[in-house]
Amino acid sequence: MIRFIILIFAGYLGFKLAQKILVHFFSRKIQGSPPPPEVESEELVQDPVCKTFIPRRNALKAQKDGVDYFFCSEGCRKKFLR
Repeated sequence: MIRFIILIFAGYLGFKLAQKILVHFFSRKIQGSPPPPEVESEELVQDPVCKTFIPRRNALKAQKDGVDYFFCSEGCRKKFLR
């Protein structure tokens, strides 16, 4: 029984040692790679109806008198165009 417990303990220590070695090996490779390009910040636009700010790429757009307006929802867009 004691041999079995010692064997399990030795196996656990071997597993942890192998895990540390592999993590150290692969983390060195990752650190050597170039950093990812920076993400451009998203431009926020304000909904003229409810005054919330939303990313321009997600906003609904309407044009009135040659001016572009951006909306958070179809409801705000319809309310503005009335």
